[in-house]
Amino acid sequence: MIKSKNNKIGLNQSRESGVGSRELLERNRKEDDSKSSLSPLSPLSSYLPLLAWIVIPLLTILSGCAFQSPEVVTNNTKTVEDITQTATSTTAAIPRTVKTTPVDRQVLQQLEGRLYQQLQVLMAKAQGARPDGYVYTVDLSQILYYAAGKKDSRLYLPLRDFATRNLIIDKKSDPYTKGFVLWRYRDGAPADASGTTEALRLAESLWLGSQTLGDETDRQLAMSILQGYTRHAQIDHDKWLIRNYFNLQTRAFANNSFLVGYDPDLLKIVAQVTGDRELKSVAQKSYATIREAATPSGLLYDIIQPEVLTLVPELKQLAIFSPNDVVKLANTCTVAERAVEEAPEVGQRVIRFALARMPNLNTYYYGRDGEPVIPQKAEIPTYACLVRLSAKLKEEKAMYAFLNPFVNHAEFMAQNINQFSLYTVGEALLALQSVSQFNPPGSRDRLQSSSVSMRGRV
Repeated sequence: MIKSKNNKIGLNQSRESGVGSRELLERNRKEDDSKSSLSPLSPLSSYLPLLAWIVIPLLTILSGCAFQSPEVVTNNTKTVEDITQTATSTTAAIPRTVKTTPVDRQVLQQLEGRLYQQLQVLMAKAQGARPDGYVYTVDLSQILYYAAGKKDSRLYLPLRDFATRNLIIDKKSDPYTKGFVLWRYRDGAPADASGTTEALRLAESLWLGSQTLGDETDRQLAMSILQGYTRHAQIDHDKWLIRNYFNLQTRAFANNSFLVGYDPDLLKIVAQVTGDRELKSVAQKSYATIREAATPSGLLYDIIQPEVLTLVPELKQLAIFSPNDVVKLANTCTVAERAVEEAPEVGQRVIRFALARMPNLNTYYYGRDGEPVIPQKAEIPTYACLVRLSAKLKEEKAMYAFLNPFVNHAEFMAQNINQFSLYTVGEALLALQSVSQFNPPGSRDRLQSSSVSMRGRV
């Protein structure tokens, strides 16, 4: 049932058709809450504030060794074939104590059904908003993508309409921001900033929805969003990047970039269908950036900030880093999951990294040596992403190795749903959906689904 007020999503508990859907961005976005813009660097002026701003984080980076050694930079120039040929088998990385047996299909279907219904309750309680009253675009986009995959128009349409009214910028008085996507929305609160990760997730959902539900308008919306996304691109100190956000209050872009804000697979697929040369170019540059972000241990650094090269111009590798060398495994997996088309070796390294540390997988690791940062065990978002990544790479045994602990976590969540965020429930549903659609090499009937992929294929 759809409420008349256009600032509401319009879902309630009486519906039988349900929702579907990532805590990855929440901490990062909270840090960006103020969305303050940084002053441009001016040579030989305002020395002390500038040096204080650059030197302090740089010393933090150096103290944690969060940079790549020269040999790592050299290795990043290898081709996919070079890396794939020298890599060890993914299957060989699975410890003997880790279960790789398939999970009963009926168990997975029942689990998905329970989470599907519980997600409707969560949506109905607060219309998709988090405790702070904001609807976050990453949350909504997950659900929208899940609904598109299920061809559930009763769920998809009110979410799509809410996004069109409240999240996608389209003002005749401000053509430059056409297609920009707000990273969050609350009725009555001023729009503060666009979000690049949010733009990609929403465009992905609309693009899939246009294929599964046949609405050409959604395809046009997706294209408009991706065109807005490309306007976040910049070259800084000879380094290409997608700037993290555009501050709608100060009319200034951020001068850094988060790697989770790249999705070359989506851009490549859309470019192939539409013939858009700009999207094709951005996709290729995104693949190169992701490869360049590889850590010695097989993870990916999180942040691109060429501005630090103002202080150390000879150390080009310092432009991509993670604070104190700390990498969140779920972040790395999320990026790898969206670069399998032309950089499968990135995802294969991530899978091997995770399998080698099973069954005691942690949330945070050091990028250089792969040692855990703190004894915080991996939870649903990490396992859910690893399941999806394995499915995309057709790594069946790896998928089941991650699926078994994932199911245990998801069962607990289903019994204690109020302890979990909408984002986490969405992560779980997307993982279950990917398993239901998984078709192992050489098999035609196991775990198949009628859902349409991003290319329009089963």
